[in-house]
Amino acid sequence: MADATTLNPMFELWRKQFEESAAAWTRLMGQAPALPADPTAFWRPVLNQGLEQWARLFAQTPLTPDLATQWKQFMDQWIEAWSKALGQAMNTEAYAQMMGKYLDQWLVANAPAKRAVEQQIDQALQVFNLASRSQLTAVAKQIVELEERLERMEDVLGAILKRVDHREPK
Repeated sequence: MADATTLNPMFELWRKQFEESAAAWTRLMGQAPALPADPTAFWRPVLNQGLEQWARLFAQTPLTPDLATQWKQFMDQWIEAWSKALGQAMNTEAYAQMMGKYLDQWLVANAPAKRAVEQQIDQALQVFNLASRSQLTAVAKQIVELEERLERMEDVLGAILKRVDHREPK
């Protein structure tokens, strides 16, 4: 079991990271660019109106098999109509541009939080004496470079040995 001298720095780091992340989220929420309005906001009144009409009909009429059958037919037609309308709307260039703009703004808004999380992960890895992704990538790059140098050296040595073999009398 770990003693208090090793746990206190970890708890202190955790507390500090928690406070920093809370401050980062507070800054992020205060400075984030406004995201576009909810894309379903346009359709919501239409959907609500249809549902309200059916709710009134159910409230006024006793539940019978005919009413349930009519409701199911209506729902099937309603879903098919909305599916067709939304499919057509989503195949437009305007929709693609709106979604692209929305995703760009979402990425911009989340970039500071992503950086803050990455910094906190790096700090935690340092406390636990573990390598970070960037450190492992740098080591892998060095290993690849060493392998390439060794291959070049083997090629040069092979060429030198061939020359030496051809010059020596047998």
